Amino acid sequence: MNLFRRIQYSQNWNIGFCEQTPKELICGKRLMPVKWMRHPYRDRWFADPFIFHVSDYDITVFVEECLIEHPKGIICELIIDRKTLQLKQRYVLLELDSHLSYPAIIHHEGKVYVYPENGASGRLNIYEYDAENHQLVNPICILDEAVADATILSHNGLYYLSATRFPETQEKAYIYVSYSIFGPYKLMSEMPYQVGLSYSRQGGGFFEAEGCLYRPAQNCEFRYGGALSIMCFNVSNSIFEKPAFGLAPTDSRYSLGLHTINFKDGICVIDGCSFYYPFLGKLYYNSRLRTALTR
Repeated sequence: MNLFRRIQYSQNWNIGFCEQTPKELICGKRLMPVKWMRHPYRDRWFADPFIFHVSDYDITVFVEECLIEHPKGIICELIIDRKTLQLKQRYVLLELDSHLSYPAIIHHEGKVYVYPENGASGRLNIYEYDAENHQLVNPICILDEAVADATILSHNGLYYLSATRFPETQEKAYIYVSYSIFGPYKLMSEMPYQVGLSYSRQGGGFFEAEGCLYRPAQNCEFRYGGALSIMCFNVSNSIFEKPAFGLAPTDSRYSLGLHTINFKDGICVIDGCSFYYPFLGKLYYNSRLRTALTR
């Protein structure tokens, strides 16, 4: 990828951490100061983080990894020093011929399962996590449809799956339901429960705080993955939600995007997007914005 293409592409994602609980986020309506992962790679980026394990010494996350020159995502496990946030170990959990992202995690009957997005395949598979070999194994198709950023919520004996559908992956959110984690998942309604670029596409796992359920949604009004909308989510015979507040990028180093948030054991993880070449990238996009505003 030549210099001009890198300036145009301008996706250089990294993952960051802060010590914050869902309750603290909801009460404060803002992120605590974020510290970013340190790693030696200059040929790839990391996004869509889900926390697998937290200890006194390490944080283990599952992420999408994407090479700059060949932008096809794979799913990796990263072990990060909790104090310094230096990347210590990296394992490739899953690589296919098509793009993978959003490695959502769910625990079931003593096992860990991951169901990454693989919309290019036209289906959604769930995999068992093999901790000894650091692999995702034994895939089961739980939805024979191309969906984006599917996220499962276990509630009152049912499994609800929120996702957007191809090709409208930014604009309409649907709910599927199943009696089993392994499906089959069926649409609750042919009508989307959420419509619009600001609130539809999932941006992380559901979480609870102060007796309420919340859903992170991507705000794609300005650009894909630009920010997050935190939604108050209600599930019963129908689905209802309303916006609570928004989260925008606040770190000047990663000011272009924020599109995933997750929590575990007092740790919050997010991702952030920056320019490959900050000075040139800002000049290029500011000129595009001025051109658009004068049309």
